[in-house]
Amino acid sequence: MTLLSPAELVAADGAVLRTYTAGRPDRPAVVVASACGMPAPLCHRWMDVLAADHHVITWETRGLFGEPGGPEAFDDLGHRVADQAADLIAVMDHHGVPVAHLMGLCGGAVIALRAAADRPDRVASLSLWHGDYSGSPGWPTTDHQDNLKALLAIGAGDRADAAAINAALASTTTADLPPDVVELVAHPYSDDELFYRYCVLTGAIMHTDVRGLLASVPHPSLVVTSEDDHTAHPAGSHRVAEALPGGVLRVEPHGDHISVFGAGERLQLLLTEFLETQRHV
Repeated sequence: MTLLSPAELVAADGAVLRTYTAGRPDRPAVVVASACGMPAPLCHRWMDVLAADHHVITWETRGLFGEPGGPEAFDDLGHRVADQAADLIAVMDHHGVPVAHLMGLCGGAVIALRAAADRPDRVASLSLWHGDYSGSPGWPTTDHQDNLKALLAIGAGDRADAAAINAALASTTTADLPPDVVELVAHPYSDDELFYRYCVLTGAIMHTDVRGLLASVPHPSLVVTSEDDHTAHPAGSHRVAEALPGGVLRVEPHGDHISVFGAGERLQLLLTEFLETQRHV
């Protein structure tokens, strides 16, 4: 499947958002909140799977795509998770979608939770896949989460520091990644200014404490992790599922924040079965 050409919209604070769609607009809507800073084609397998029966929509992170403008333009934008969650709702408005299932991948799970807490009337259900909940105090985290969170905090403080970190990461950013996603995952590291923006926006996600959001999200919620995710600690997903009033946890034998984008058959079945149950609610 080829993603449709992007349609742009302007958020309330002036951020230009590129959105992509697949499937028919008269079908039930699924909005995909991808990992922060990742190009939309990283979601194409999921969009392909869902497009047969759904109107699937995703968007690319504010300030990191299209014609993002100079440093001053970015500095004038909102950088909070609340701003990124508002982008999700703005994308729904732009495409005339009153209510949707929200699918949050990795850091996108935090954005989906925040959008559902802020605008519960716009959400039918959620699925949260290998979510990064490292901002919640006392919850277990992986070495990867701890190290990345620390680096992003330094990079977000100063553009010069971000440039130095980006240079140091140049040889390791895409190490061991599947060849078909290397170029996509490398996008926020491809330019020092983009990396600074990535530090600011992803750092905000990684410092978000989701515990206070969960009781405000009553929607049916599928929470998916694995037994061996060494990127986003599985315990975070366990705790989210326990605290969500409508949470259901599914633990796969294997998987992480990269493999989830492959939309393997087991994951497809989990999601399609969950969405089918929501048709009759």
